[in-house]
Amino acid sequence: MDVWVHWTRLDSDDDPGWDQQYCLYAYLHPTRDWLLYIGKADYSTVWSRFRGEHKSQLFDDIWRAHGVDEVRVLYGEPELEEGYRRSSELLADVESLLIRRLRPFGNISATRTRIARPGLRVHCEGNWPFRRKRFHDE
Repeated sequence: MDVWVHWTRLDSDDDPGWDQQYCLYAYLHPTRDWLLYIGKADYSTVWSRFRGEHKSQLFDDIWRAHGVDEVRVLYGEPELEEGYRRSSELLADVESLLIRRLRPFGNISATRTRIARPGLRVHCEGNWPFRRKRFHDE
């Protein structure tokens, strides 16, 4: 199964990407291409995941480790092969594959163990700032 994730940088508070659900999001260092966190917004929006109280510890950790009090936010719109539909489980599998392969600073789960989806291939496109753009779950 192939999943293409079209990444878009959210530059302003009124960007429509903030209101999206059943998608991925990523936090990057404000001036360097350092991946700090990858998450999924399934039953909430990208905005509510970004502004939620549950993220305060993450942002405190980012500030302590990197000395920055802001992040760049990317919104990842998944596109699936014909015949597949978006689900929380599929988003979790894509998220955990990316976490496992990229090891973002703020992600703790899925770095050592995860439920595999053999054959899953994730292709990152658009504003994805990294050389590595393809990930395969074997």
